[in-house]
Amino acid sequence: MGVIISGFSNIGKSYITKNSNISSFDLDTTYFKKLPGSNWEEVYVECARGLSEIYDYVFITTYGEPLQIMNKRGIKYYLVYPERELKEEYKQRAISRGSDKDFTEGFFSRWDSHINDCERNSCPNKIVLKSGEYLSDVLERCK
Repeated sequence: MGVIISGFSNIGKSYITKNSNISSFDLDTTYFKKLPGSNWEEVYVECARGLSEIYDYVFITTYGEPLQIMNKRGIKYYLVYPERELKEEYKQRAISRGSDKDFTEGFFSRWDSHINDCERNSCPNKIVLKSGEYLSDVLERCK
C-alpha cells in the first residue's frame, strides 16, 4: 500500500511526479467537477485510496473537506507544509515555476489562512518544511 501525502502548494509534488523514478500520482482537485450535491470530495478520497494501491505515493490537496473525510475515516496520510515565515520564498517558487498571476496573487493573499488550516488539522503525521526544503527532502520520513 502506498503513502498518501497532503502537500501544500509549491513543495515539489509535481516535480517528483514528472522528474523522478518514484512511483507517484499527483491527484489534483481540478480533475473533479465540483457541482452542488455531487459528493466530489468523497469520490476524491476514494480515488486517493485506490491510487495508493497502485502508486508508492499519492499527492493530494491540503484544502477542505477531503482531509476532514480522511480524518473521520481514520485514513492515514501525511500533511506536508512550510513554516509560516516562508511566504516570500514560496511566492518566488510559484513565480519561478510559471504559476498563473491570478492564482499566485489569490493564493498568497490567503497565505496565513492556508497555514492556519494546516496547523489546526488533526492529522497526527505533520511535517513542516524549513527554508530551502522540498518534499523530496522529507519523502523518506513518510512511511
